[in-house]
Amino acid sequence: MNTMRPFTFKKARNHGFTLIELLVVIVMVAILAVLLLPALAGTKPNSQAFQCLENQRQLILAWQMYAEDNNDLLPPNDFPYSTAFAGASLATQAKMKNWVVGTMEQALDAADAPGIRGLSELLDPHTLLSPYLTNKAVYRCPADNYIDPNTHKVHVRSYSMNSAVGTIFYSATTTLPVGSPVGGGWLPGSSFNSSQTTWLTYGKMSSFTHPGPANTWVIMDENPYSINDGSLAVAAVATPGNTYLIDWPAGNHGNAAGIAFADGHVIIHKWQNSRTYTPQAVMQPGMGSTQTSHQNPDDPDCFYLAPITSAPR
Repeated sequence: MNTMRPFTFKKARNHGFTLIELLVVIVMVAILAVLLLPALAGTKPNSQAFQCLENQRQLILAWQMYAEDNNDLLPPNDFPYSTAFAGASLATQAKMKNWVVGTMEQALDAADAPGIRGLSELLDPHTLLSPYLTNKAVYRCPADNYIDPNTHKVHVRSYSMNSAVGTIFYSATTTLPVGSPVGGGWLPGSSFNSSQTTWLTYGKMSSFTHPGPANTWVIMDENPYSINDGSLAVAAVATPGNTYLIDWPAGNHGNAAGIAFADGHVIIHKWQNSRTYTPQAVMQPGMGSTQTSHQNPDDPDCFYLAPITSAPR
């Protein structure tokens, strides 16, 4: 005879939370809210920041498509920073092909106003991204409300490209053939050196070996006091006591700027130091051609920018 007791399941008693358990949960949620709200307040997105990111997403996509259509070769990024495209002879304009033509230093290029061609240049065939971008508004950050003292208008362009990225189309200062990588003359920091060989420059999509496409910035909001051509120069050297700014990033989004990377992702990055987005007093509106490298000792933002700008050869 089987005398073993049969195994049976006992139904668990159903019950809800006790009042004490509910109070504990409510207190925990309240504590988390108190801890998180200050952090979230500093990074709250807004419509202008979202539109800036969308603009840069379109720009970096067009940049990638250009390379796909041109055997991996990146568009030029060597426009003569003090020479207006508008009003130049056809022969001169033929030498100015660039990812975007025009310099915000010159009134003829900087604005869209009667007798000024600035906005139309963004769709000019010499702007080599124009076949991929039909909306001129993508070149300007919606939070860029700077009024040019020469034109009394906003700039038509707010974004510039990493000076270590792109190719040479034509330059009076070099004999390198068309399609060669840009020289990256400001990468050493202290002074311009068109023959520098210390830092990598990137003329093809396949050349982003270090620090890699996800860690190399390509497009950024540039400060209206330093913006001229389509190139934004950032020093790749950053050691204690030696940090440099040549061109200044913008701080249009709560002391932050939009940045697009070679792999296509875009971010809003908040600057830690006001020196980064506040040009020194020697800079004057519309006077970009007078700029030189300025040492900003131990600017923490330079330590962030340097390793995502280039890498040692």
